[in-house]
Amino acid sequence: MASSHRPRIHRADIIHLQGAPGQPISLDEYIESFRSASAAADVVRLLGSRPQIEAKLQAEQARQHHDLHEGVETLLRFLTSARALAAADPLPTDVAEAVVALHYLLEGIDLIPDATPEIGLTDDARIVARVLARNPSVL
Repeated sequence: MASSHRPRIHRADIIHLQGAPGQPISLDEYIESFRSASAAADVVRLLGSRPQIEAKLQAEQARQHHDLHEGVETLLRFLTSARALAAADPLPTDVAEAVVALHYLLEGIDLIPDATPEIGLTDDARIVARVLARNPSVL
């Protein structure tokens, strides 16, 4: 019997940062460490990068992550809300964390290089999912 090949997606909440081998941190620690660097100008910049975000979601790698499309659309919809657009620095936690997730998605260099066959967007999907889980107000 032939079976379709479906990659096993790693769903751990622990990641290893580049440049810090052997120093695992949780997804929450990663999000929190970059949250404070997010600014209101980043919201506008990310919304201007929507074509690049949508192009990334059209890539073959993105098809492996059914929840990534929905999660990114939810974050984009949230960032276009009146509350998010009116947010001033320092950003509210939910707005700042949405910025962290979308910025991570746009980064060319991240924990798992996006071009890695079958698993390239796994880390991106985990960051997006964790930000959504941490911020029910975004939903």
